[in-house]
Parts: sequence; C-alpha cells; structure tokens
Amino acid sequence: GKSLRNEDCSKRSAENISDFQLSDKQTVIMVRIMLLSAAVMASVTLSSAFTTSPASFGVIRSTMSKTTSPSLKMSDFSSDFIEETPETTKARIQDLVDEHPVLLFMKGSKVFPQCGFSNTATQILNSFNLDFHTVDVLADESIRQGVKEFSKWPTIPQLYVAGEFIGGSDIMIEMYQSGELGEMIEKAKADMV
Repeated sequence: GKSLRNEDCSKRSAENISDFQLSDKQTVIMVRIMLLSAAVMASVTLSSAFTTSPASFGVIRSTMSKTTSPSLKMSDFSSDFIEETPETTKARIQDLVDEHPVLLFMKGSKVFPQCGFSNTATQILNSFNLDFHTVDVLADESIRQGVKEFSKWPTIPQLYVAGEFIGGSDIMIEMYQSGELGEMIEKAKADMV
C-alpha cells in the first residue's frame, strides 16, 4: 500500500461526502462526533502546549441548536459555548460541597490517583468503608484553581466532610492517626443514611 498525503485524503473525503445524503438525525450525530473529535484534538494540543485543560476556556452546553435543514452553519453553534467566570466556578464547587457528604478534590480518580498525596488521601478514606465522591482537578482547570480560592488552601488534595473544609493529605494523616477524622466520617456516614 501506497500512503496518501493529507491533501489527497481531504479531496477524496469531500468527493465521497457529496455522493450521499444524510437525514437530519444522522447530520446531528455526525456533527456531534466531529465536535467531540475537535474537542479531543484541541485538548491534546492545549494540554501539550500549555499544560492546561480546555475547560478553563469555557463550558459546552449540552443542548444543540435545532435546524430544519441538513446544512449547518457555524452560527448555529455560536451560543453553545459559555465562558466560565470565577463566580460560576465558585457556585459549581459550592454545589459539589453541598451535594456530597464526603468530597475529595484530587489529582486523578480514587481508582487511579495521579499523585502520591491524592493516593494517600484516597487510601485513608477507603479505610472507612464509605462511598465518597471525588473530583479530578486535572480534568477541569477552572475547578483546579477555583477550589484553591474557595478553600483559601493552596494545595490539592482537599477534603470536605459534611460541607466543612478539613484540609489536605497531611492534615488527613494527623486527624486519621488521632481518631478525629474517624469520628467526623462516622457522623457523615450516619447523615448519609
């Protein structure tokens, strides 16, 4: 097999696309796939160039503009992006804190922590046999910076129990060893039931 150059592929794709018609539903699905692909490519490009998440540039609304014709224009999507402000980030964080009795802002997930401190925090919480919620700050730059301002604490991970900021992994270790964290967790577990 002879490899094709990018121009040849683009030209061939354009010719093939004109050969068939898509239904409105197929068009919407195709546009969603293209937008998702573009978002993934932008994420990779941005993360490698700036080591930031595309989430810091805006939030995509889940609703799409409905069109009556199968042809779509960029103006159909102009209202699908909303720039996130520090106030909206703070409100998102507050909603998370209010919604989850035990909440850990961390790097990575509880299944796959991305730093030693986050791993320590999840191991401590796992020792209490409770279902706690985590937020991966690496996946959302707005949350990563916003939670530091929200708590007035400069590092990640950050633990909240019953809506109260507890601290990072060092404080969690001290409170775990003293038994104080266990008491807080038991109270939070009772409140969950």
